[in-house]
Amino acid sequence: MPTDRPVYRPGAPDLDMSDSDESAVSLATSIGALVVSFLFVTPVAGTLLGFNWTQAVLIGGAAGIAAVASAWWSAQRSDRND
Repeated sequence: MPTDRPVYRPGAPDLDMSDSDESAVSLATSIGALVVSFLFVTPVAGTLLGFNWTQAVLIGGAAGIAAVASAWWSAQRSDRND
């Protein structure tokens, strides 16, 4: 058998493949940031700050968008630093 060719080993792990699915983690982080910020900001805006509920939902949505953008930007910075 020639020694200059790679040998296939059926049980050997593929070192190029990662065990973590980074896109799924990023999506889960984004959805989590959206839900948590919306559920926190909307009741605060509606009850403590005195906005009507339509305004509170809009403010909560804007806070959710800002949280998702922040989570995405943090993930991008983290990937660049690795």
